[in-house]
Amino acid sequence: MESDLIQIERHGTVAVLQFTEPKALNPFSMEMRVQAAEAYEALSADDTVSAIVLTGAGGNFSAGADIRQLRAITEPDPDLARRRLEPLARLVRLIAGGPKPAVAAVEGIAFGAGMSLAAACDHVVAGESARFGAAFVKIGLTADCGLLSTLPQRVGLTRARQILMTGAPVPAKEAAEIGLVDTLTEDGKALDDAIALAQGMTGAAPLAVAAIRRALAQGPLTLEQALSFESATQPMLSMTADHREGIDAFFAKRKPRFRGK
Repeated sequence: MESDLIQIERHGTVAVLQFTEPKALNPFSMEMRVQAAEAYEALSADDTVSAIVLTGAGGNFSAGADIRQLRAITEPDPDLARRRLEPLARLVRLIAGGPKPAVAAVEGIAFGAGMSLAAACDHVVAGESARFGAAFVKIGLTADCGLLSTLPQRVGLTRARQILMTGAPVPAKEAAEIGLVDTLTEDGKALDDAIALAQGMTGAAPLAVAAIRRALAQGPLTLEQALSFESATQPMLSMTADHREGIDAFFAKRKPRFRGK
């Protein structure tokens, strides 16, 4: 799964996926997009991984799309634009609704697609000097990688409009105040804190977590949609070995040993 653009580290059952083109601020070139999607897919399917942390090398999360590649496109090509979006769409679907909890560890800048990927995570940890930006409108594009869905869920529709339609960067402190950042930490500590937080997520039943993430990825559910999801999902979960283990552990006053079965 590793390459010159992606590195994977393991911390127990927590996997860290790092974007590694620091001299260019870890941009999402076409190569980076494909490799990141493939690596995340492999980690999502790995039964030894309980949670995934996303981060960037060199003190920055990601500058977003690789402007060098965009500038090289000299003729309008909508098919190419769709092909460029496809691997990031695969990646965002897994980050937001895949089976494994996702945590973003943000230092420096998280702009464009970088901000989108962070916003799709369950939890965002950011260094106090980090900055978030969605300046798509400044290059004549709409927000992508799911940000039109994930940002309003995090900060509300009014604040999302301001961020998306002005393209103005959001400092980490303000991002924490409005809900874009969940944990604000000292510069240089975001990754360590994100790993610790992800390790704290390992005690939950994997199938239950996957079901909850699958539902929440659809956006706010109506009451009837939620009840329908429960009706379809809860009976299946009630037949799992993990459900029985949770009940047995409760009465034995011990920690459950879930196996995702």
